[in-house]
Amino acid sequence: MKNTPLFFPALTGFRAIAAWLVFVYHFFPFNNSPFPTIVNMIVWEFHFGVDLFFVLSGFLITYRYYSQEKINFKKYMVNRFSRIYPLYFLLTIAVFFVGYFKTNEWDLVKTFEFLTSISMTKALFSDFFSVGVSQGWTLTLEEIFYFTAPFSFLLIKKSKKWIVILPIIVFLIGEFLNTLFNFPSNTFGFLQTKIHVFVFEFFAGIGLGYFVTKKPFTINFKYFTYFGLGFILCYLLSIGYIKQLFDLKSTISRSVELIVLAILGIVPVLYGLISEKTFIQRILGSKYLVILGKSSYVFYLIHKGFIPIFINDYITNNKFLLFILLNILSVVLFYSIEEPLNNYIRNKYDSIKKPQR
Repeated sequence: MKNTPLFFPALTGFRAIAAWLVFVYHFFPFNNSPFPTIVNMIVWEFHFGVDLFFVLSGFLITYRYYSQEKINFKKYMVNRFSRIYPLYFLLTIAVFFVGYFKTNEWDLVKTFEFLTSISMTKALFSDFFSVGVSQGWTLTLEEIFYFTAPFSFLLIKKSKKWIVILPIIVFLIGEFLNTLFNFPSNTFGFLQTKIHVFVFEFFAGIGLGYFVTKKPFTINFKYFTYFGLGFILCYLLSIGYIKQLFDLKSTISRSVELIVLAILGIVPVLYGLISEKTFIQRILGSKYLVILGKSSYVFYLIHKGFIPIFINDYITNNKFLLFILLNILSVVLFYSIEEPLNNYIRNKYDSIKKPQR
């Protein structure tokens, strides 16, 4: 990997699109929409922006760390921590402070809500799934993936079959634990959210990362970007009708849905964006979309909660203007808070590891 790039501009712009899809999903007026039914059904599936993030995470972590002979686990975790935790911590504190300021109430349950939020474990509890920074439930999965990825790499280096075997094992363990704790007295709904289905998306990204780094064979096909986008479009056009015909609520059917979407849709798009020169790659890799992509994590964390509520109540209730203002605020927060804190923590760790003489 000495001569391979560590930064793909188009994938950074891709992050912005993923975050924007989730924004539209949360703010689209489904109940009183002036748009045709088919448009409503498509936008109702825009939560798949989260799926884009999960596959992308699997790819990037694998691409950056898999080929290292020995991962410095402490430094690896410091880098992951500094990337996602500081801003989330500050926003979580702000959310609970605003909530307490409004109600002037705090009890034992609120304490557990705070603790599971601040520790990024709230997605493990169905009762706390949406508390605090509500969309932060995805960070529970990111946290678990970051922690376990180096150990997964050890097995995959012994046999690439583990790329397929490991997610199946994790899924089965998740099903077992979900059944084990499925009883009425389960305090706070521990392990009842069935988040284990998303393991297949992380491993779809791992599979892509393995392919790109190891290059076990070549593929003479030049339209991965368009193939993936075409499949995603077909998925969005059809999944609403499929759900009307079949029950897709079981974990097995949901897992199959995510596997198909990831392998036939998201993975080809990601591979196309790093290997094909298309106008889509140029757009996503453009200067301004890269900036918006870098700040997309901030946007994702603030697009829902007390900040948009404040904008709606005191500045404007126009959703397009809300979108613009949140993007501007995200860029400001990225350059003034997120990136400085990220660099400070990493540099602080490096200075401790290499003390000056």
